[in-house]
Amino acid sequence: MNKAETIARQKIIIVFFQLTGIGFGISLLVFLAGTLFHFIDDAKHIYLITRIIIPTVINVIASFVALYVNASEKFDNSMKCFVCSFAFATIGGSLSFWNGYYVVLWSLPILAVIFCSVFHDMHLLFSVTVYSIILVAMSAFFQMLMHPEEYNYFLQSMLVVMFVLTCGAIVSRTIILYNKEMQNIVYAANEKQESYRQRLEIDQLTYLHTRPYAQEKADIFLLNASPEHPVSLAVVDLDFFKSINDTYGHKNGDVVLWKFGDTVNKNMKDNLVVGRYGGEEFIFVFDGGDFHDHIEYMDDLREKFGKIHYKFTERNVTFSCGIVSSTFPTTFSDAFKYADAGVYASKENGRNQVTAYLMPEPVKEQQA
Repeated sequence: MNKAETIARQKIIIVFFQLTGIGFGISLLVFLAGTLFHFIDDAKHIYLITRIIIPTVINVIASFVALYVNASEKFDNSMKCFVCSFAFATIGGSLSFWNGYYVVLWSLPILAVIFCSVFHDMHLLFSVTVYSIILVAMSAFFQMLMHPEEYNYFLQSMLVVMFVLTCGAIVSRTIILYNKEMQNIVYAANEKQESYRQRLEIDQLTYLHTRPYAQEKADIFLLNASPEHPVSLAVVDLDFFKSINDTYGHKNGDVVLWKFGDTVNKNMKDNLVVGRYGGEEFIFVFDGGDFHDHIEYMDDLREKFGKIHYKFTERNVTFSCGIVSSTFPTTFSDAFKYADAGVYASKENGRNQVTAYLMPEPVKEQQA
């Protein structure tokens, strides 16, 4: 939202300078035409000061203050919106006050009130509305003093403009409430989308990745494997997990799975993607790095997991692991066969160990 408000402020500040230039140009043309056709009642120097110089100076100051505050890092977003909105109302009020005989100009501060809806701030809207009403009242009373014979006309005009200004404030308030409601709807939708994404990508028990996500990443990494960028795939199977579920119940089995996921997450590496492949089986994909480091990582993880104590049993839970490295493009299914064979080798050799293989390069067909 801050970015959108920043863009809105930048655009409106450009409008400030444009309004200042247009106001100056039109006032100067009216002065020249009045001088030529003799319809200006005031003395020329009074007209120049009150109708051209003073409003132009006020508008230039308001524009540059808004430009400075908006560009400065000393002020927060709310203050920038506050200054920008009041500058807009001041510019409109200046044009309407010093040229107040043209009642239609009294409506200029209304634009600032409507503009406030961009910033979605009720307090700012209320403040600018009150400020704009004061500016309209000042313009009206000034004209009443200057032209007492038209007192009723200016009084009625002031009441009409204030009514329109109030309507503008109500419309702006409605826009703010609508935008806030829409923001809440979008936020809720994004929250749901994030929740769905989490369910699709993250296993809710172990907080590791799901099988589809991890397998997709493994396929991408393995298809880009090279001698300069080897990729390793490890498969882990928890030892005697079925007996844990049968003896102590699935609830305690879930505790073991959660502990395994927690151990992995606490020892996660930057180039590693880990997913729950199914039940008590997990896959580890190392995207780049030294194969010996990957073997050492899995062995260290095996030792840490094997030292965990559980309330429901005195025995420790271990895992068997097979890990394979490829220095050439290959598929997940081919790499998985070798890593899974490593798991079986680990189990046959007593479990609670890591067995490593290097994938053999495919044999190239000899040309006839």
